[in-house]
Amino acid sequence: MGTLVIDIETASPFEEPPDNSNDTQYFELFAVSLAYADDLNDTPETEVLFRSGDWDDQYTIDLYERLLDWCDDRSVDRLLTYNGTWFDGTHLLNWACNIDDSANRDFLTRTEALFENHVDVALAAADEYEAELWDDQHILPDWKVYDLAGIDNDSVWYDDYDFPDNYLSGIDGKAVQGKHIGQVLGDKYVQNVEAGIEHTSVHRELTQLLKDYCLSTSRTSSTFTPPSEVPISMIPTAGPPPTSSDAYSSHHPNT
Repeated sequence: MGTLVIDIETASPFEEPPDNSNDTQYFELFAVSLAYADDLNDTPETEVLFRSGDWDDQYTIDLYERLLDWCDDRSVDRLLTYNGTWFDGTHLLNWACNIDDSANRDFLTRTEALFENHVDVALAAADEYEAELWDDQHILPDWKVYDLAGIDNDSVWYDDYDFPDNYLSGIDGKAVQGKHIGQVLGDKYVQNVEAGIEHTSVHRELTQLLKDYCLSTSRTSSTFTPPSEVPISMIPTAGPPPTSSDAYSSHHPNT
């Protein structure tokens, strides 16, 4: 059984989403991290796909098509997300509808086929650790699940990368968080691409940081097995339904 993991990263370059908003109109597709394994005991094949231009619709279509083509090249029997019922799936299906309407594509049909056998691992983990949920929580953040399962999954720290002074101004915190991509890093990456400076050392460093963050979970070798029998090494970084502090991805801040 071929298992696929999809985890999207979004940005909001035009308008900050209102508190607790999950309305697709506020989010732009910035990057997609992917993992695939024919067998859950195998080391997954991983990839991160980034936006290749500005925020024009043509680059959303391009990134989405590369995502679908990557998936089409593999024998996918099951799709895993963490919080994808709330976030990833909602936005991917909405974008697919919009693209089909505006560009005469068949993205919705292809996306629905991927989600036909979708397992939201966040829900399985919530069942496994129901006693840990707060009264207003529906799922647990990833760091909590890793802690409960005794799995070491380190954060991605800014100090481990070489950036010019003030390059990361506007970012609060020492570790990468989903909100940083939504508010600062995603738009900074796109501006670099638009300016044609992908060859510079600072852009390469930014790209490496983003890749490391997107694939941090795929590097985990330990296993947490919720009722769905899914190893945590195949689970994308997790998160609760977005809040005003981190409404840009299914990720919970890695703090």
